[in-house]
Amino acid sequence: MDYYAQIFSSDWLRLSNFAFALVLARAVWTAPWRALWRNNEQFNALIGSMLWLGVLWLFPVGVHAGLKLHPLGAALCFLIFDWQIATLMLTALLLISLSYHGISLSAFGSIGLVMIVMPIALSKLMLMLFDRFGKRNYFAFVLWNGYLGGIVTMLAVGLLNGLLVVEFGAYSWFTIKNVYLAYLPIICSTESVLTGAFISGFAAFLPDAVAHFDQDEYFIKKPPEDQ
Repeated sequence: MDYYAQIFSSDWLRLSNFAFALVLARAVWTAPWRALWRNNEQFNALIGSMLWLGVLWLFPVGVHAGLKLHPLGAALCFLIFDWQIATLMLTALLLISLSYHGISLSAFGSIGLVMIVMPIALSKLMLMLFDRFGKRNYFAFVLWNGYLGGIVTMLAVGLLNGLLVVEFGAYSWFTIKNVYLAYLPIICSTESVLTGAFISGFAAFLPDAVAHFDQDEYFIKKPPEDQ
């Protein structure tokens, strides 16, 4: 992702920084700060997730500049904290990661749009589809939004990153197919397992910490209406 500062024009970098700043401003303005502060389970989950994901974000997997990825946790954070807190949390991790690796912040917005905004938007879309068409039970929620959601979000980020690098950078499709894409099944399966495992545990044992999981709807069986 550090390759973005080299392959994008200065106009594009400024535009993406502005667009990402608008997203962050709306997230700060609309975030449920009081609800988060009053929900001890969710607040503790926020601290724990920051520490756990912080380690993952510091160690990307890949072999060439611009062709490195790492587990995101975007789908998991969205399901637990909703999009505002998830966006701000992952933005803080991105800033720490870029500073740790000595990467220029000129591409901060571009990276944020690809690695944060897009996967969170996809997670929200998948949740909307589940609410509209899915079966209302715990296992369906975990399989669709957790395991499948992890694959979809990571795959989208990986493919878009590869497309951007090959279109604007110095890599050929041969390099992308034979070097970069070989890592995608591994990173996508890792994202899927981590997202699915953690959201299943949170939903089962700390349901009050999950913003998008209603335990009354998914766990309590209602008797059939009298005929």
